Amino acid sequence: AKSAQNIRLCYHTQQPHAMTTSSVIQKACKFGSKPDASTFPELLTVVTWLRIIIGAIYGVSLGIRNENRGLVGATLGLNVIAFAPMLYFNGYLMAYVDSYKNLRFVGVVNGLAIMLLIWITFFTYAHSEEEMSMQKVLSDAMISSSETTESSTEGATVGTDEF
Repeated sequence: AKSAQNIRLCYHTQQPHAMTTSSVIQKACKFGSKPDASTFPELLTVVTWLRIIIGAIYGVSLGIRNENRGLVGATLGLNVIAFAPMLYFNGYLMAYVDSYKNLRFVGVVNGLAIMLLIWITFFTYAHSEEEMSMQKVLSDAMISSSETTESSTEGATVGTDEF
């Protein structure tokens, strides 16, 4: 008999199950298993993690290649993150997609967020000199702006309602 501590609720379906990591990996790697929401409810979690991993790898790739075409990199990344896992669960697992609530696009935002975070981190690290230069220009502009504002308000008349 299973104790109450070993029975967990599935994150997506809130149904009790006692799956271990190895059994989830075995189900996720079984070719042509034709899972549905009742036989493999963890598929949503597996696809989410797959998209996060793809996003991380693609973000590192963009950062290492010093990609600076933002819209192109983000669009291609979004396509890879969204559609590569669809090949996995449609072509490899042959899952009954309609039995799941949101299998087609679950985890896309998570994967895109990690891709952008890693890409921006790599890009910022590789361009630290430009960042320092921009920081100096912005701080100089703020200082000169505050000096201009102070000098223009010194001779201003206060307390009149004239237009």
